[in-house]
Amino acid sequence: MLKKVMLIAMLGAGALSLAACSTSTSNEEAPKTKQETKVEKETTYPVKTVNNIDMQIKNIETTENGKGDKNIVQLNMTFKNETDSKYGIGGNDFILKAGDKTYNVKADANNIGTEIAPGKTASGAVNFEIPKDVKSGEFSYQPVTFGKDKPKILATWKIMIPDSK
Repeated sequence: MLKKVMLIAMLGAGALSLAACSTSTSNEEAPKTKQETKVEKETTYPVKTVNNIDMQIKNIETTENGKGDKNIVQLNMTFKNETDSKYGIGGNDFILKAGDKTYNVKADANNIGTEIAPGKTASGAVNFEIPKDVKSGEFSYQPVTFGKDKPKILATWKIMIPDSK
């Protein structure tokens, strides 16, 4: 019985000493400041509404392609259908212009392709493979048209392309 009391007393003293050590805030505050600074640097993109569909870029990520000669830029987006009917959205509905070049979506990437039910929200990615020296551009919604109709740009965002991770 005496051994149990001594063990409990030692555990209690150890816990108190650890708790006392953890009140030092100088090491904890520095990472929080760095995180807050990072949050401030994140860019927020405006919501664009086309045909009663709200579209917004949530974030942009850049990685190197497998060969290391180009970057793959992934734009993560959300879409909200404010209509009374289904609305189809796909990666091929988007283009990226940088300088005098126009880039189409990377066909073999995991791009969004879905129908959004009325009043519902969907999210997905649009991917482009671009040269490493491209740092900004215009990301545009240009829905695919059928027949002789020429595709029209219905919304455009000016974007900055982050460095690859």
